[in-house]
Amino acid sequence: MNILMVGPDPREKGGIATVLSNFQQFYTHPKHKLFFLSSWSSQHKWRTEWQALQRIRRIIREEQIDIVHFHVAQKGSFFRKALLAKLVPKHCRVLFHMHASQFDVFFQNSSPFVQNQIRKTLNRLDRLIVLSDSWADFYRQLTSTSITVIPNAVQIPEKSSFQPDSKTIVTFGRIGQRKGSYDLLQVAKKMEDAFPDIRFVLYGDGEVEQVAEAIQTHQIRNVELGGWIGKIEQKEVLKDTVLHFLPSYHEGLPMAILETMAAGIPNLSTRIGGIPEVIQDGQNGMLSEPGNVEEMITKLTAFLKNSRCRERYSAVARKTIQNGFSLEAYHEKWAGIYDSLETKRTNQEINDTSYKNLSKKNRNNKMQDEDG
Repeated sequence: MNILMVGPDPREKGGIATVLSNFQQFYTHPKHKLFFLSSWSSQHKWRTEWQALQRIRRIIREEQIDIVHFHVAQKGSFFRKALLAKLVPKHCRVLFHMHASQFDVFFQNSSPFVQNQIRKTLNRLDRLIVLSDSWADFYRQLTSTSITVIPNAVQIPEKSSFQPDSKTIVTFGRIGQRKGSYDLLQVAKKMEDAFPDIRFVLYGDGEVEQVAEAIQTHQIRNVELGGWIGKIEQKEVLKDTVLHFLPSYHEGLPMAILETMAAGIPNLSTRIGGIPEVIQDGQNGMLSEPGNVEEMITKLTAFLKNSRCRERYSAVARKTIQNGFSLEAYHEKWAGIYDSLETKRTNQEINDTSYKNLSKKNRNNKMQDEDG
């Protein structure tokens, strides 16, 4: 079976690119072969999109593609994939893998016409894959297409990187309002006197200049901007990290949370998207309401004052990923999805052939009756 994956270049930044890279590097199955088509890149945006439109049908024909697996977010990502999906021949199965962190906001802010087009696109699919039960509940309001929940997963390091006595709290990913970066600045500012040795480092891109300006304006001395770093650099950073802090307002299921937990780094995050399905507050990490700075300060203070708590969160966080979010188990789930779609396609072809043969027989009987 041949599967075509359509999404951003796996070498790009961000969670979707990481998922694609993991498929590219680690997915193995004796009967499945993966092909990749980039539909977006940061350096050659328009050219990549145009080439995807030109190439998709040719790749499907030449590589005898059975299933097209689209990796989808909101806004432009959704519209690009919706257009490309229309170019997929009917004999192929089509699935949308929804990574969107704000699809609910995107849908609600769209015009009635656009909302109708979104529903039509989703209803034409053979399968919709979402990251959490909460997102499944949302998409069921939009479509009758079959929905399957497959949370993100990560490769698990051989050993924990956790340093319980480290003085560094990090954040990986985009920097900006959606990620709660300005709330983080408030937390850091208010905790500076009580924990003068603790420093917060934000690694990522996005609203870097705005956050830098806020740091300077409010004279926040315990926050640094580390820029965007790759996976190798991230591993080195985690060797001196006590916590990953992600106070987001909108998320799917952040790869940064899974990656840090896999390395034994506890998390303080928010009760949104699929996050509460991974982080159990008070067991393997901490959760707060988005924007509740005082709650974050209370939980972070207790965490930093209790070494036994830090070590327990670390051990249970790593075990959580090992038991439920490993890359091996993740790819087994995808193999099952692909096989089920191929079975569906085969059954449909058999039904179509039977219908054609029956129609042909009925036409011949009618002609004989007329001749008689």
